[in-house]
Amino acid sequence: MTLEVALSIFIRAKKLNGLSKKSIYDYQMFVGQFLKFIGSDTDIFVLKQDDIERYIEFQVDRNISKNTFSTYIRHLKIFIRWICNNYDVDFTYTTIKVPKGSKKVVKVYSDDEIRQIFDAVHCDEQWVEYRNKTIISFMLDSGIRQGEVCSLKNKNIFFDNGRMLVHGKGDKERLVPLGNNSIILYKKYRQLCPYDSENAFVTKYGEPVCNNTIKLMVTKLSKKVPFEISSHKLRHNFATNYCLDMYQKNGSIDIYRLMTILGHEDISTTRRYLHIANEIIASSENLSHLDMIFNC
Repeated sequence: MTLEVALSIFIRAKKLNGLSKKSIYDYQMFVGQFLKFIGSDTDIFVLKQDDIERYIEFQVDRNISKNTFSTYIRHLKIFIRWICNNYDVDFTYTTIKVPKGSKKVVKVYSDDEIRQIFDAVHCDEQWVEYRNKTIISFMLDSGIRQGEVCSLKNKNIFFDNGRMLVHGKGDKERLVPLGNNSIILYKKYRQLCPYDSENAFVTKYGEPVCNNTIKLMVTKLSKKVPFEISSHKLRHNFATNYCLDMYQKNGSIDIYRLMTILGHEDISTTRRYLHIANEIIASSENLSHLDMIFNC
């Protein structure tokens, strides 16, 4: 069996497991680089550990970021592990070490910066302007992903109790909170929208918005303000502010509640926001022992 055939069987198995189209594309792209380096017609029973190590060394020597390198190796290891678990081959995935990517400092927008984001949203058609403002509001208010905005249905937005039912990763659904500002914007957008669609958000042609629609909108918006904006940064801000607001209200932070809202499978992913929130809380207290000593 060639690597090309093995990859096609692997991809099919991932599709049957309900993996998203984006995840499937990522496997095809990142593992495809391995096949291109080794040779897609290479038989898996001829492949050796040295071949895998040569490819990893090739990626090490490339001028790519730590995060990109980590992504290449992570996808490769999952593919190689699948081969090892399904076929009797002469190599192992256990020696493949996935390096940790560099952790970037999360930009937490101030209240004034959030106002700047909304003020920067301008479109020729008023309904499109309200659509864009609503999408931004939903991401900041509920932490939903870009893809989740695209798949959101009008019937799954519940105004009475301020919630949404979103379709997340792994074909899983979850309820997320929705504030009054988001509800007001959404109602105005639907009132002005010339299309009566079951999808929450549509394009100028009445089709459901796609990832590229939102990406282009956010990219244009980012050029109008003096700081970076991205769909994922909006999600980061929701998570961090959720922790800060919960601490201010209750004096404690329920990380498991946030984990549920974000749709995380692993609590360690959510703990990142707890750490950021604690840093902000600790620094805002501005306790200086030296100031107490010298009465400053």
